[in-house]
Amino acid sequence: MISYILRGKLKTSKTSSELLQQSALCRDPAMNSKEKMLTAMTVGLGGDLPVVIPYVDIFLRDHWEKTTDQPWWTFNSPDLSAWLKVEEDLLRRVDMDWIECGMCPPKDWRARHMVEANEGSVFLVDIHSMKKEELRRPPIGGTHIPVGREPLVQSVDDVDKYVDVVDKQALIRSGRLDHAKMVAERYGSHRFLCAIMGTPYWRALCHYFGFKGMMTNLLRRPRLVEHLLERLMASAGEELNAYADVGVDGIWLEESLSSANEISLDKFREFVLPYDKELISEIRRLGMKSIYYPCGNVADRLELAIQANPDCISLEEGKKGFEIDIARVDEIVAGRACLFGNLDAVGILQDGTQGEMRKEVLRQIDIGSRHGRFVMSLGSPVTPRTPVSRVREYIDLVRQES
Repeated sequence: MISYILRGKLKTSKTSSELLQQSALCRDPAMNSKEKMLTAMTVGLGGDLPVVIPYVDIFLRDHWEKTTDQPWWTFNSPDLSAWLKVEEDLLRRVDMDWIECGMCPPKDWRARHMVEANEGSVFLVDIHSMKKEELRRPPIGGTHIPVGREPLVQSVDDVDKYVDVVDKQALIRSGRLDHAKMVAERYGSHRFLCAIMGTPYWRALCHYFGFKGMMTNLLRRPRLVEHLLERLMASAGEELNAYADVGVDGIWLEESLSSANEISLDKFREFVLPYDKELISEIRRLGMKSIYYPCGNVADRLELAIQANPDCISLEEGKKGFEIDIARVDEIVAGRACLFGNLDAVGILQDGTQGEMRKEVLRQIDIGSRHGRFVMSLGSPVTPRTPVSRVREYIDLVRQES
């Protein structure tokens, strides 16, 4: 039986034979978005393919007023009902087949804070101390991650000091999964719920070593790197268990700055792949689906990524001096995982003509139909210059043509 977690209880979906029958029918109007996603990820669909965009949080940040009627500072607010209204507005304007959800501030923080907006300024107020902090709107396009900073972790003791491993029950009791619970209660029966998680390698580089520190430590202090990765793996495992408990269906695993342009294949095998395999295995054990997103040039390590046994694989579009041909990727994957499309977020979605977008969508649908396990997606987040109407056009086009 194919099963999934919903509202903290094990719910049984359709059997594999039933899903295969639906796949053969190509277009089954009785299948909702969640069922289409799960079928595409398991036995495959013959038509009516699911369609998504990655990194919905980035899309919201850059297109806020065009996607929701809520104020820009909603996600700084302790009011989770307002957070949920953002999801409602987004689905009304961009009707894709999944919903992203993640962790929120804990209950005790939410109980003692409020947002105060007046005369064009917005403040986060601690209602106990009445201390105010002015909130600044995130810039369109975001900010750069500092890669040249001094490493936070310099020793094994620093690893234990700075990396907390909070067990799943404590995470749930803290209220950090409350928003995910609300999303599951509202949409979990008919939309695929996905949370984003950085892999241990990416977390270590991004938050604890920085790029230079990671590159240096891989060569000079590999045991320190391993200790940090093991600690981050333990933390990620608890988070996965918490997500499964509250009804999340899948985990988008972001693996960044570990491509052929940054580290050797030997270093990838030693410091990246074992931890990613373990995460993917744990996601499956918990009844969720893994969507593995190794960024960058993966030409020499794609087969290894597939051997990690993810449910789904998603790759960037060709850019920055490397090429990722989705047809060639499909030949290598060969139905061993559900393939996510990699429509060019700049050259096609942002800058392409209507005809060019239709041609590329049809090409990718045709490639995906060879093995059936396919979800139409983008290779990168939607750009700030791409209108919301264009994103909706892309989604409608996929549904019409598949």
